[in-house]
Amino acid sequence: MKHIKLAIKERKTVLDEFAKILAKVRKGESSFNESELSFQNIDTLRKVLTEKRMELLHAIKRQSPGSIYELAKIVDRDLKSVNTDITVLVNLGLVSLEKSKDERKKSKPSVDFDRLSVEIAI
Repeated sequence: MKHIKLAIKERKTVLDEFAKILAKVRKGESSFNESELSFQNIDTLRKVLTEKRMELLHAIKRQSPGSIYELAKIVDRDLKSVNTDITVLVNLGLVSLEKSKDERKKSKPSVDFDRLSVEIAI
């Protein structure tokens, strides 16, 4: 089961962690045990992971739509809004799009994780 952690961290902490990872990569070491997305504050997290976007993630995982159009039908939303939200989720690395091999330009969305968790440092 793949797990993605959503973390609320100060910018300096994120930059320090990135520098440590970069140093390891340059030495040829790799220590990526889990996926993590960091946000500067809870408000940013809420703006990015809206209820509608969470609904899309759930629908993709549970119903495996064959296209974004089919996904829009499943969640009963207009295609343009779903496309906008999918673009955000793809840019975050939460959704992957697989282009169809036929002449129609369909993209099949997929989610390859089973769980999201939020971690907030105090």
